[in-house]
Amino acid sequence: MRFLEILITTLILIVIVSRLVPNLKEKKAFTYISFAAGILIPVHLIVDGYRWHMIPIFIFTVGLILLSLIQFNRPVQKEFLIRNKITRNISNSFLLLIFVLSVILPFLLPVINLPKPGGLYAVGTTSFRMIDYERKEIFTKDSKDFRNILITAWYPADREKGLSVSTYWDKYGVTGKTYSINAGMGTFWYSHLSLVKTNSYTGAALSSDRKSYPVIIYSPSFYGLNTENTILIEELASQGYIVFSIAHTFETIVSVFPDGESVSGNLEYISEQFDSNADLEEQLYTDYANASETDEKIEIVKQILVIDEMSTQLLKTRTEDAIFVLNQIEQLNFNEGIFKSKLDLNQIGIFGWSFGGAVAEDACIADNRFKAGINIDGWPYGELFNTDEAINQPFMIIRSDTNDEMEDIISNLVFEKNKNSAYLLSIENAWHMNFWDFPWFFKVYKYFGYWGPIDPLRLLEIERIYITGFFDKHLIGKDVEMLDESFDLFTELNIKVK
Repeated sequence: MRFLEILITTLILIVIVSRLVPNLKEKKAFTYISFAAGILIPVHLIVDGYRWHMIPIFIFTVGLILLSLIQFNRPVQKEFLIRNKITRNISNSFLLLIFVLSVILPFLLPVINLPKPGGLYAVGTTSFRMIDYERKEIFTKDSKDFRNILITAWYPADREKGLSVSTYWDKYGVTGKTYSINAGMGTFWYSHLSLVKTNSYTGAALSSDRKSYPVIIYSPSFYGLNTENTILIEELASQGYIVFSIAHTFETIVSVFPDGESVSGNLEYISEQFDSNADLEEQLYTDYANASETDEKIEIVKQILVIDEMSTQLLKTRTEDAIFVLNQIEQLNFNEGIFKSKLDLNQIGIFGWSFGGAVAEDACIADNRFKAGINIDGWPYGELFNTDEAINQPFMIIRSDTNDEMEDIISNLVFEKNKNSAYLLSIENAWHMNFWDFPWFFKVYKYFGYWGPIDPLRLLEIERIYITGFFDKHLIGKDVEMLDESFDLFTELNIKVK
């Protein structure tokens, strides 16, 4: 909870306690405290912005003020509206219970500050549109549509006064509403994330500290958002990397372009266009369960990874998006604008989480301009991975904590496909859904099995060191000793190197 939210809640709690403590409840001074809490409500709305989680507290505060107004001018001997002591104490206890229930939502779903990046640079951010006029959009019915994608960039910035801090989601609430609907939580459950302030400054000047900076492209999870790993990306930007994150249009929940246009995902239409082969896939899983030999299981897994036509087509489109963005980055380096001459085109990496991790693999196979890649806990779907083509760039696989044999097979497939330096990191107590920003915002979800028990700060420390260290070594040539297999820095981490 934020400062004014805590202050309002504390004042109301003081008033309730004063009604329960015998020596305090007759002192009229405590009635003024409820008035003070009421005055703070509009101040809070102006300073912090509205969020629906505070409505129960607002209603409770107004009710307490009305009760105080009724009692305010009553003589001391007739102070109590309820004369019977036992009934009065029961009612006050019930009042306390209602108060506790009122603060549950803002307490469990707080508006928090993102952790500060650990690098030397301030972080700037900007968003823009890229249109590929050489590719028709296959995910709409309009044959005149071209592939049109949103890019959000984070970069090392000069420290300037007077710049506005970027919010986590758009301040107009489009992302919050769309995401809530997609999650089946009405239109408002996640709306408060539009109030979260990041550590990035909108439109800040790119740092003049260096002549140019290495570049990293990020691809998000399946039907995810390109802001889903803002914390990690801000860290990379603070360490001296320019990161371009792709919103894969129609296969991301929503893309909110700088001009205000928003494009929602359309998985229903996509699934109609491409047969999922669900029956064949189910049979393959049955065959896998019945297989006894490891080699047989490996061959079945390879078939599972290519049987779903929708996943294959989405991955193909995403990989084409990544290569198109890479082409556009080369143009940005020569065109007028914030990135002119600031992009080191010889130091370009790519990474992604979940389905985005598969994009990182495919992109490295398809285009050797990518010099290094990272797959964060993603399966290598698609046809390109399952060819004889090798991953010739240094590559890192970060996987969640699992004892599943199929997960082991898939991780080893990626590891063995690499013909350069390869790293396989397994993190104990981290589940698949730990590898994004939401565990910071919704820590209570852990108790409902949404993600594993690892502390978000602990996981961020591991990611900071190993993801940054990997790109430092393989993009800019630093000597990074923790990438050595024998380096024992985290007890939760198991690392395999070749």
